[in-house]
Amino acid sequence: MATDTADFAAPGARRIRGKNLALLTASNAMDNAEASVTTVLFPLMRDALGLSSAALGTIVAVGKVVGAGAGIPWAFLARRYPRKIALAVCSGFWGLWAIAAGFSDSFLQFVILYAIAAAGFAGSGPIALGIVGDIYDDNHRGRATGLFYAGVALTTGIAAPLFGRLSEFENGWRYGYFIAGGMCVLVGVLIVSFLEDPIRAGDTAASAVRTVEEKARTVRSGLRELFAVQTFRYILMQRLLSGQNVIMSFGVVFLVEERGFTTATASIVALPFALGYIAGTLTGGRVIDRVHRARPRSGRIAMLQISQIAFAAVAFIGTQLAWSSIGAYVAIFAAIGFLQGQVPVINRPLIMAVSPPDLRPLAFAVSVSMADALAYGAYALLTGVLGDAIGLQGALLIVTVLLTAINGVASALLYRPYARDSAAIAARLPIHTHAVLAKGIP
Repeated sequence: MATDTADFAAPGARRIRGKNLALLTASNAMDNAEASVTTVLFPLMRDALGLSSAALGTIVAVGKVVGAGAGIPWAFLARRYPRKIALAVCSGFWGLWAIAAGFSDSFLQFVILYAIAAAGFAGSGPIALGIVGDIYDDNHRGRATGLFYAGVALTTGIAAPLFGRLSEFENGWRYGYFIAGGMCVLVGVLIVSFLEDPIRAGDTAASAVRTVEEKARTVRSGLRELFAVQTFRYILMQRLLSGQNVIMSFGVVFLVEERGFTTATASIVALPFALGYIAGTLTGGRVIDRVHRARPRSGRIAMLQISQIAFAAVAFIGTQLAWSSIGAYVAIFAAIGFLQGQVPVINRPLIMAVSPPDLRPLAFAVSVSMADALAYGAYALLTGVLGDAIGLQGALLIVTVLLTAINGVASALLYRPYARDSAAIAARLPIHTHAVLAKGIP
């Protein structure tokens, strides 16, 4: 059912927000669960299909590039049709394509089916984050985003070791895709049944029957409006220089190939990474909200720089120094996860603060589904190619250590435009919006 935004200020608002946030988190977690199958069980797929390490980079790159092109169309559909239906399809029922990928007989067939699955999952983030931005005000979005990504990380952290146990079976990688796809379908059913989508202030029944041409004009003007915001352009550039995400795509393979651990043993690091990520999102979300309230013009940017430079330092320790015990890597990957968890609780509220409320799903489609996905795909492909040429240790040094350190320094360019653009958006919001989105965080 659709719920008027005013209902979120009612006594039951906390319960509604809590339920919605749980469902939105589950929708985004499905994409990550499917990705866990790929990264954890790739050694099995490599042996079964006769692949090289570069194939993992190809798989990740194809999925991200396809997702980059698919995010915006899903955002368009979410503007024309009920958002809960669009979300249920792209993050839930689309899991049937993941199940189909598990039946692949060749690498080409797998890549095609994997790409189709990725095209659907790309819509979950923009739509879900758009709804999150609608039901939490600017002073609480760090915590809300932290809860959102903590739930995603918890799901991934639990799923990865369980998927790792499938390595004991000859066709374990196939079973992984069957399970992940089935979980997606279940989440789609839950979204359709229980998600209450807030209707933004100003939305009317008439807006639902505008013509396709009017919608297209709205989208074109929306893109122009977004790209006119200097902070938004800088954030896109900053995300295009981010190679942090490949650390977990190649982490297990790195430990197998470069450090000699078995797949089952190496996959253990996924759980401490996830737990560290959860701690990073929950702790970071609270801290960043406090820093933002104390320094609304610069706090988030300062935290962004600190987290990136610290991430580069810990990634250097984890990838460039050899440790004989898996226990050492458990601790290192937990620290890497903690610092990685700072990224969404800073980046997503940054985008929410400088984007008009009705354009937030489109902003996330461009920034998360497109820019992040293109960067992730490109750097995954680069890491795979460099891994074959100079080894994964050297590849990760370039992509996750050096590039992240450079990114942290360059993020200083955001200070001045963010202060200006966030103030401009805050001034445009009607007074009743601040009352509607008010306090009560679940």
